[in-house]
Amino acid sequence: MSAAPIAPVKPKFIYLPVVGRGEQIHLLLAEHGMEVDFVLPAGFGGEYVWADQAAHGTLPSFETIEEDKMILSDSSSIIAYILEKTPSGPANPKDMKSRVLSRDYWSFIQDYYNHFLSPMHDTIMNHAEAHWRQGRNTDPRASPTHALNKDYLAELKTYHTQRMNRLEKKLAAAKTEFCAGSEFTYADLFIYTSVNTVLKCKGFGPFRESFGEAGPFEGCPTLLALVEKVGKREKVAALAGKFDQAPV
Repeated sequence: MSAAPIAPVKPKFIYLPVVGRGEQIHLLLAEHGMEVDFVLPAGFGGEYVWADQAAHGTLPSFETIEEDKMILSDSSSIIAYILEKTPSGPANPKDMKSRVLSRDYWSFIQDYYNHFLSPMHDTIMNHAEAHWRQGRNTDPRASPTHALNKDYLAELKTYHTQRMNRLEKKLAAAKTEFCAGSEFTYADLFIYTSVNTVLKCKGFGPFRESFGEAGPFEGCPTLLALVEKVGKREKVAALAGKFDQAPV
C-alpha cells in the first residue's frame, strides 16, 4: 500500500477578510499563478494573533518557504518577493523604464492609501485609536457617526480629489496603454484596487454621495479607463465581486 502523497508546502499569506492593502497581493498571486495558504487572523475566523506573531505587529504578513524562511510584513516587500519568484509573470515589468515607472506609480498610490484610504477606513470602522485621528475626535461619548468632526472629513475629501487629479494628469500626459507603458504591471493592480475600493465598497457610500452625480472621480477619464481595462483581465475579473461584498 503506497503512502498518501505529501501536500506541497506553500507560503503563508495572512490578511484580514477585507479588500484593503492586501487585495493587490491577492490579485498579483492570481495573475502569476502562485499558490499560498491564506491564513485568517484571530477574531476573523482564524487563530493567528498578529500583534504577537507578525514581525511588525501589523498585517499583511507573508511567510516564505525557503530553508532560511523570511517573514515579510510590508506590502512592497511581499510584492518584490512574488515578482522575484515568478519573473515571467504578466505583472512583472519587462525593462528598466517600466520597472522604474511601476515603482513610481506604486509609491504614489501607496501614499494615497496611507493618507486617504487608511484614514477613511478607520473613520468608517470608528477606530478612534488611530494616530491620525488624535485631536480630531469630538466628545468620546458621542455616537460612532459623530466620532469625527466635519473638518476632518472635508480634509480627506480634498486630499482624495487633489491626488486623483494629479494621477489623472500624469496618466493623460503619458498616453500609454498602462501606467508604466504598453505592458500591464503590478502598479496597475494597486491603482485598480484603490479606485474600486472607493467606487464599490459599501462603507464608502456616504463619501461617494457627497460628490453628487459626478462621483468621486469626476474629471479622471484616463484613470477610470485604466481601471476598467485592468478589470477586464480574466483573473482580475474572477475576483472582482469582492469589492461589492466588502464594507471597506
